Amino acid sequence: MTSKERDSWLVNGYCSGNLSDDEFQELEQRLRQSRGTRRLLVEYRALESAMPSAVALPSAQPVIPAQDIERRSRRWPSQTLAMGFALLLLAGGFALLWSRNSGLDASHDPPRVAVITQAVGAYDQENVAIRPGQPVVSGPIALGRGVVRLDFASGARVAIEGPARLEVIDDMHVLLNRGVLTATVPVAAIGFVVETRTANVVDRGTAFGVSVAEDGTTDVCVFEGQVAVDRKGTVPTESALVREGQAVRASQQSTAIDSMEYKVTVFERAWPVNSGVLQATGSMRFVSPGPDREPEKYQDNEHILIFPEKKNVLLETPIRVGQSDPGEFRLVPFEQTKTIPAGQRVSSYLLQLKSGWTEEHELRRRRVVGQVTFAEPIVGLISRNRFIKETETLFGSPKITYESPSRSVEPRPMNDQRKGFDTIILAADRRTLILDLQECPDRIDQLRVLVEAP
Repeated sequence: MTSKERDSWLVNGYCSGNLSDDEFQELEQRLRQSRGTRRLLVEYRALESAMPSAVALPSAQPVIPAQDIERRSRRWPSQTLAMGFALLLLAGGFALLWSRNSGLDASHDPPRVAVITQAVGAYDQENVAIRPGQPVVSGPIALGRGVVRLDFASGARVAIEGPARLEVIDDMHVLLNRGVLTATVPVAAIGFVVETRTANVVDRGTAFGVSVAEDGTTDVCVFEGQVAVDRKGTVPTESALVREGQAVRASQQSTAIDSMEYKVTVFERAWPVNSGVLQATGSMRFVSPGPDREPEKYQDNEHILIFPEKKNVLLETPIRVGQSDPGEFRLVPFEQTKTIPAGQRVSSYLLQLKSGWTEEHELRRRRVVGQVTFAEPIVGLISRNRFIKETETLFGSPKITYESPSRSVEPRPMNDQRKGFDTIILAADRRTLILDLQECPDRIDQLRVLVEAP
């Protein structure tokens, strides 16, 4: 078996959950050492997205960026005949991909360095809709409007808001000529570069935003970690190390890198998509990125706030949740609550309504209504105060101190027709939550949402 054939066999086995521990370690080593192996994962993802639903793998694990890959449990002890048929189709797809890369295909398709994993109202400059699953090769991208997210073979994740002009150099380097970009870069992809006409923004293991005006003026905001910003066109090169909660500007009007006020308003559409939230409507509001995002410090009488928590958490023990099925969330006895099994990977979000007393509260208690759609399916909702506290160390930030004694929502108990309860509905798509919460100034309404890890 050649090295390429071995890569194909290992990637196929990983995506179908059939690798032994030794084989998994072999694959992990190959992913770290070979860009070709990482590209194969991206090509598989593009192939999987383009497959008809009739042969999609309904319970298969999504392919995660190669550098973030960790040991995953094997989730399919038995396979159905339909699953086997789908795997045969996928195997044929791998053979086709390898024939292209090995030079057997005369067209010599350029290698894919990323894949479009999310597209929200996204159209190119010719008003053609951009769809998730489209592969990305080195070259220019013209985004007319909307937001798209690119997952690179290096592990970097980038969301772009149109109108924007971007050129993909490779899986570690993009050139942003115009528009807004946010990036999340794992440790393994440190060194990812966002180049503009006036600056090079070099990642140091972080999350950040870059905005480029028509004249090339570049604004950089660091949400987490730090980046190095090099001013282009100056001798010697002007450089700055920008840390979490700081912002700088590079422009043609100045030969220096200028500090500026940390403002993230321009990134408030692209950053949620990068964080796994496709849409928030009504009175839902995604909390702006940056330091000091302690939920209990936010008091807002008008909005249900969305706080992203930890990503890609491997559950070592089962997690008890209140609901995992579509429909209206009802308060059920403890013994009827659901659990998410050990071995599954999830990402977490905390939804909160914390209101304060106003003159209006003397007359009536208002209701706050909103809707949020996540990029990945919801696998569990945690609403009870006890369960929220028990999962704090697993999903909450170690920098945050949670002080409130009561943090929960109050869904209607089964067979209870009284008024005044909170309403939470999980839509049939399993990605959309509809919330109708009643203000209660003497307590905090919180709901922890667990979704499949991408």
